Amino acid sequence: MVGSSTRTSNAVREHLLLPQRLGMYEIEIANNQECLTIDEDFVRAIVRQTLQTEQVSSATISVAIVDNAQIHELNRQYLNHDYETDVLSFLLEESSAETSNEKTVTPRGAGKTIDGEVIVSSEMAIEMAADYSWDAIDELTLYIVHGVLHLCGYDDLTAEELPIMRARECHVFEILGRPEPTRDASDRGHVDEGVHVDEGVHVEDEPPSVKDSVKGEEKAVAVPQGGQS
Repeated sequence: MVGSSTRTSNAVREHLLLPQRLGMYEIEIANNQECLTIDEDFVRAIVRQTLQTEQVSSATISVAIVDNAQIHELNRQYLNHDYETDVLSFLLEESSAETSNEKTVTPRGAGKTIDGEVIVSSEMAIEMAADYSWDAIDELTLYIVHGVLHLCGYDDLTAEELPIMRARECHVFEILGRPEPTRDASDRGHVDEGVHVDEGVHVEDEPPSVKDSVKGEEKAVAVPQGGQS
């Protein structure tokens, strides 16, 4: 499927590309699709702003932008889910000085060091944007924010947790100066969680890094959050 992108305004782009206020963040982008024109600096800015909003101390985040066929294969291969989805996230490593129950703390990323990967489908963003009456780039932004929030410790698997995550998404969008997401608090979308790779947890088929992503005949391999989407 071929779609068009909405260009980010210069004002918004300049705002997002201001020097980061908090933390040390390494953000890598692998653009393995042709459905949507991607501004990689804008994607980095989205990730950085989400991490800053969550007060993450430091992070190494890889983001892969793929099409539906690629994310379907990754979803099947690593999560045994045989369908297309919008975003996968994998938390590879996490450390924090906090000893309290993170479920009672907002922002949940506060003080954490995170190593994780997020995969989003631009093709799904184009399809779903029409349903929610906004731009494909905003739909894709929602996927990226959602995936990073999973890495920070949020989930959307229960009726209690989903509204909390939705509120954090809206908060990040407000800071970004983007239109507020139109998702109902009960709408989980197509998100799938990834595999939490942590000490003491053995994962036989650990997903490869976004750094190893390839185009062409071979599958694009990008990795998503620990145990959730």
